[in-house]
Amino acid sequence: MFVVVYATIVMITNLISLEDKYNLLGGRLFMHASRVLTQKFKQNGISLTKEQWTVLMQLWMKDGISQQIIADATGKDKPSMTRLLDHLERDGYIERRADAKDRRLNLIFLTKKGSEIEKKVMPVAEEVLTELTNGLTVQEIETVKTAFNKIYRNISLL
Repeated sequence: MFVVVYATIVMITNLISLEDKYNLLGGRLFMHASRVLTQKFKQNGISLTKEQWTVLMQLWMKDGISQQIIADATGKDKPSMTRLLDHLERDGYIERRADAKDRRLNLIFLTKKGSEIEKKVMPVAEEVLTELTNGLTVQEIETVKTAFNKIYRNISLL
């Protein structure tokens, strides 16, 4: 059994080059995609970062959620999330309100400005996604999606 597992690991390791492993672990693809998204936002007069956009996306899906839920969904640590929310609040996109059931807990709500910017932001984000996946077949996109889901699952087990 050990030999079979070892042989499988060696085979998988040989399929992924050192450069590909570095790119995967270093987040090179995501770094470049983030830069493209930020540039497109600027070109369209949107003054949001990718990180701010990911927070707003969570609120567009479900408004009035806790900071911890947003942090978990976006993979941000507590200090980073606090900074992001501070900036979004300062810029008028969100507001914090004490939870009626637990006053120690703040719930995050969209302001009118935060709700309205979705109409401007999402077409740009979808355009970027279309450009980034240009030339990929539906099957290739499904394969990437499956692979990412498996990697996310593996990460959650660590």
